[in-house]
Amino acid sequence: MENSALKAKIYGVRGSYPPTRGDATKYGVNTTCLRVDFGKHIVIVDAGTGIINLGNDLMEEKRSGKKNQEFDKLYLFFTHTHIDHLMGFPYFNMIYMPQTEINIITPTQLNYSIEEILDTLMSPAFFPVTISELPSQFNYFEFAENRMVYFFKDGYEIVPATESSKVENWIGRISCMRNYTHPKGGVFIYKFEDRKGHSIVFATDVEGFVGGDNRLAKFAENANVLIHDAQYSLKEYDIFQGFGHSTFEMACEVAKKAKVKKLILSHHDPKHTDQELQDLETEARKIFPETSVAAEFMEFFFPE
Repeated sequence: MENSALKAKIYGVRGSYPPTRGDATKYGVNTTCLRVDFGKHIVIVDAGTGIINLGNDLMEEKRSGKKNQEFDKLYLFFTHTHIDHLMGFPYFNMIYMPQTEINIITPTQLNYSIEEILDTLMSPAFFPVTISELPSQFNYFEFAENRMVYFFKDGYEIVPATESSKVENWIGRISCMRNYTHPKGGVFIYKFEDRKGHSIVFATDVEGFVGGDNRLAKFAENANVLIHDAQYSLKEYDIFQGFGHSTFEMACEVAKKAKVKKLILSHHDPKHTDQELQDLETEARKIFPETSVAAEFMEFFFPE
C-alpha cells in the first residue's frame, strides 16, 4: 500500500448502534467510519465509533516514525449527522493533540452548520470537554454538489465544479451527490478518484428504488469499489420501508447498472448476526458475483 495514490480502509460497518450481543462480532461492531488516503493526505468520512480505532492507528503510525503521511493535518467529511455517524467523535484521540489541524469539509445539515452540531455534541450536558477547550485547531468549509476538493502533493483546494477542468497536477479529488431518501434532510454520497481513473464511491444510509437508483448509478459508473448501504433483509424491508436504508437487492441493482468492479455491502443492522451477514453475502452474489459484506479493517488500494 505504500505506493498507492488512492487507498481506503473501513473502520466502521454498523448502522444505528454497535451490536449488544456476542454473535455479531466477526464483521465488526463499530458504527460508520471510512479512511481514504490520497498520497500523504488522510481523509476521514463520518465519525461513528469506528473513528476511535482509526485514531489509535494514526497514533501508532505516527509513533512508528512514518514520514510519508501528514498526521497533523486531517480532513473530515460527513455523509450526515445522525448520532450513529457522530458518536465516536468525542473519543477520537487526534482532537486532543495540540499539533492537530482538523479541516472539516462538509455540507450544511438541515439548517445547522457542522460547527453548531459538534458544539452541541460536546456541550456540557452531553460531554465533559467542549470543542472550545480542545487544544487542536478546527477549520470549517462548506461543501456541496457544485464543488470539488482537489488534493495535490503538498496541499488541497476546494473549487467550483465548473472550474474542475482547469485544475492541474492533482493526485486525488472528492465530489459528492445528495440523496434524499434518508430522513430527515437526506445524505451526501462521496466519490474518491485518483488521476488514473480509479474510484471509490461511498453510499451509506440510502434507500433504493425498483430497478435501481439511476442517479446514483450514474454517479458511481465504472467505480472500482461501491460501498453501499444494505441494512435490511428482504423480510425486514416490508416493515421498515421508508426508513432510508436499502436491501442487498437494491445495492446489487445499482452495482449492475453502474458496472462497478466490486460491491461492498455495509451499514449492517446491529441485530444481524455473523451468520445472517454471511447468508446475505451468499444471496447477493447470486445477483452480483463481485459482492462482499463489509468488515472492519477491510482495505482497498490502487497503484500509482
